[in-house]
Amino acid sequence: MQKRKRRFLEKGQNLMMLRTLRLEKAKKAEQQKELTINNALTKCKLTSSEVVPDINNLLKNNTIGNLVESLGHGNKNKIRANAADALAHIASGSSEHSNLIAKAGAVPRLIRLIQSPDLEVSEMGILCLGNLLHFAPNLRDFMITNGVVQKLISIIQAKSTCTLMLSHVTWVLRKLCISSPTSRPDNVDEIAQALNVLLYNPEDKILEDALMAVRNLAHENETIPMLLDLGVVPRIIYLLEHPNVLVQNAALQALINIASGSEEQIQELLNNNLLPHLSALMSNSDPDIRCHVLRILQNVADGNTFQRQAIMNAGLLHKILECLKGDAIPLKSAAALTISTLAINKDKNLLYYLMRQGVIPELCNLLLSQETDIIYNVLDMLSTMLDVDPSFLAEVSGIIEWSGALNNIRMLQSNEHEEIAVVARKIISSYFP
Repeated sequence: MQKRKRRFLEKGQNLMMLRTLRLEKAKKAEQQKELTINNALTKCKLTSSEVVPDINNLLKNNTIGNLVESLGHGNKNKIRANAADALAHIASGSSEHSNLIAKAGAVPRLIRLIQSPDLEVSEMGILCLGNLLHFAPNLRDFMITNGVVQKLISIIQAKSTCTLMLSHVTWVLRKLCISSPTSRPDNVDEIAQALNVLLYNPEDKILEDALMAVRNLAHENETIPMLLDLGVVPRIIYLLEHPNVLVQNAALQALINIASGSEEQIQELLNNNLLPHLSALMSNSDPDIRCHVLRILQNVADGNTFQRQAIMNAGLLHKILECLKGDAIPLKSAAALTISTLAINKDKNLLYYLMRQGVIPELCNLLLSQETDIIYNVLDMLSTMLDVDPSFLAEVSGIIEWSGALNNIRMLQSNEHEEIAVVARKIISSYFP
């Protein structure tokens, strides 16, 4: 009996020792995992713009693999959050860094982190996905296939989502909407509906990113009708009056792409009182704002005769001419392109008005531009003015000679861009033999 009792006690002690050893082993493994994360954070955090994680060292030490493994469900939330943070820093090294992280299996795990009840884990997962997209846009379709859009939209729809988290989500959506060389997102309608909600958020950063996401979507002409059907245009035009210049800029960039669509789509913009808002912004002191306005006007002028006339009726022509006569080259170039588009019908009254406003010398000065589309449009405009009416010929040719542009046109006859050379040769042979 005593022997049996002793054996029982010894067996119990052995089991306790075994359990203790297992607990100690698990504790050491957990400590080692935390040490791996901390080492990765120390090595990978970018303390300055010059510090970039070295790929060879990352591969040699299996740092990425360890960090990806640490994203799994079996780890403490702090470890998962820190691992996602470290991977986000590694991703910022380059496209190669980001693609290595994706190849290690991080994307599905990071997407699962998005809906973690732990706010820090969810936040770090979203930020890491954003960095991967920023440095490796080729990962977009892979992320979409793994369900990232639905996870992000669920956060937008949740009433409990804080402003900071919404800001992160909107930033990632902006990246997801960037045009892919192969295709647009399959669930673009879901993304657009989510963006339509975000356009009414009071936070400036969320508005800016949501507008830039709309701009990215509208880069593809086939998505413009869907955006119009959702009713985003009135809201975007309203945001042109926003006090934050970054929001204004983003709204203008979205409208530039929307205005690149069909005549019917351009008319939708005009029906929502776009031109009065643009007229007000042409007095803005920020040259970038005015450049964006001119690009929208150029797209509108590329529509039909009635839409070009609408620009004239809104009193915008003299404001466009003010930009042409200014000192800023980008503004002068944008104004010249807009004027040449407005004059596409070769309307004699318009051309005569432009001549009287001193447009020709300003156009001639732009022949020294480095941009081929500017040079071509200026030459085409001068050719039109020389050709449209014999009564204009003496005056227009005289101004071209007086401004010193004739020598520039002669030189452009041998320009490497054939379309420029052809117009230059036509002007010289027809009017300055």
